[in-house]
Amino acid sequence: MTSLPRKLPQRLQHLAHVVTAYDMCLKLEDSLQIAVNNGDDIGRNLIYIWILGYLIHHVPTETGLDNITQEINPCHDNSTILALGQMYYDHYIMAFQANKSHTPTPSDDASPPSFDNIQDMINVTLQGAPQSHTQAKAYALIRDRYCCVVTGAYDVFSVETIQELATMYKSDPSARLGFTQCAHIFPASANLSIEPGSAKQQYASTLWAILYRFGYENLLDELNGSNVHHLENVMTLEPRLHTHFDRFDIWLVATNKLNRYMLESHNVYILRGYPEFVTFTTPDPENLPVPSPIYLAIHATCAKVAQLSEAAACINKFYQDMEEAETLDPNGVSADTLEHAIIKLQTAGYEVTT
Repeated sequence: MTSLPRKLPQRLQHLAHVVTAYDMCLKLEDSLQIAVNNGDDIGRNLIYIWILGYLIHHVPTETGLDNITQEINPCHDNSTILALGQMYYDHYIMAFQANKSHTPTPSDDASPPSFDNIQDMINVTLQGAPQSHTQAKAYALIRDRYCCVVTGAYDVFSVETIQELATMYKSDPSARLGFTQCAHIFPASANLSIEPGSAKQQYASTLWAILYRFGYENLLDELNGSNVHHLENVMTLEPRLHTHFDRFDIWLVATNKLNRYMLESHNVYILRGYPEFVTFTTPDPENLPVPSPIYLAIHATCAKVAQLSEAAACINKFYQDMEEAETLDPNGVSADTLEHAIIKLQTAGYEVTT
């Protein structure tokens, strides 16, 4: 079972307010573990305290560290600390987990347009900033040279419709084909089609408030509405990688080289067969920018904390239960599934009364 490290990283050990907040997390973790050992049902309370503890370890900014510790230190009882941890579970980790991959679907056109060369395809496609998922995918494919950014597999539909690309693929015996998808770093559901005063607005506003407290003051404006589809927030991935990225199985960590990232995971077996490093490139930095290092850092932090705290496993189990369940258990066994489902409905913009 997960447990918080007993010591903070050396870089934090001299900060009294951080040490105090972390000690509060450790003490509450110890008491919760005793309750578990005694057979008590504590729900997700250990996950909530692990989230707070691991955020102290991994929050990507000094501003975020200061704010998290300032939120923990005034808590006058355990229930207040746990409520804080639940807030991060519901509105930070669950918000990112709203990003769910889907199997690729062919174009609605019976006969998609074909092109002799790549430039013709680009000229037809690039018509201002992308305003939808479909446009974002098309733009990202151009920037990513019609390949998955991790594996380098050529997008099968692009090879079928662009003669020049097909020639390039055929001339490289090591190249392979694959389906690709447009992967959002921040999920489109976090800030798209939000009606004023709606449940979705209330839910999303908490996510943006959290990120504001992390020191990211401009994110809401950058990703407002259809801006969530801009190229800094998307990349081309094969479906399996897309699913792993959305489930927090993998994340990208910046190196000391510009636009070069290390592919990391909580499970080394997931990384088998994939390159150790990923480098983003673009033929046009101004009009086709690469994914934002800030967005990727926020996703990486969320993924690490979700895995270390076991929140990711809890949320993924919910998705599995939802897929398998036909009805909810009338005796309350399905209460946890129902709670997660309500949160999902709120992120989708539905008003939920209980």
